[in-house]
Amino acid sequence: MRLVVLDSLWHTYGYPMKVASTQDRQFSVRLIGFRDFFKNSGQVSFFNKTWGSWKVAAAASSAAMVFAVAILLLSLLAVSNPLKVYPQTITPTPTPEQTVKVNYYLPYPGVLPDSPLYRIKAVRDRVVLWLTRGEERKAEKELLYADKRINAAIALTEGGKVAEGVSTATKAEKYLQSAVNRTVKASSQGKDVKSLLLKLNDACAKHAEVLTELAEKTDGTQRTVLEGTLSETKALGEKSAQALRESK
Repeated sequence: MRLVVLDSLWHTYGYPMKVASTQDRQFSVRLIGFRDFFKNSGQVSFFNKTWGSWKVAAAASSAAMVFAVAILLLSLLAVSNPLKVYPQTITPTPTPEQTVKVNYYLPYPGVLPDSPLYRIKAVRDRVVLWLTRGEERKAEKELLYADKRINAAIALTEGGKVAEGVSTATKAEKYLQSAVNRTVKASSQGKDVKSLLLKLNDACAKHAEVLTELAEKTDGTQRTVLEGTLSETKALGEKSAQALRESK
């Protein structure tokens, strides 16, 4: 065994192989070959693993560094001028004009002016109004007649009877005008008519709304009449609002 070891050492350092026998030298060569093979294989495997791990780590570190620098730059740009970093173009979309409906109830009109019985109804209304006592109660009755007639004007216009609808609307506003004048006068005399003034104020707004809609559906002379009536109704609304502010 010593001879084999010495022989391998001499062989390694270039000395001639004289001590060991031929069989021992062959065994020694095989032993050294296997040792070098496993040694080199372990070194290559460790080198590859180590180099591969370093490459992955370096790539991950580089990606993380680039991402961090990008986030930092974007943050600085956002603070200095956010519009350049996050441009937003807001394009307004045209929407149809929406008008808020006045929350005021219009009573059922009953018999319409195009009925043969309407004349009887009109006479009855005048008699009832004449028999009503008290300015406040008369104003309430006139407001009721005005609301019924403006609602009748809507029904007539929608039914294709525009001329009769316009005529009925103007008569409705005459009743409304009388109701406002009575109530404002009573308020100036010190009577407590706040609730009625509030109701008249809402009624004027509702009547103005209806007159505007009717005017849009007509043309020519009829539209001119409705627009003039609308101006008077708006003035009545201002008058009732003023009286309401001045009331105690």
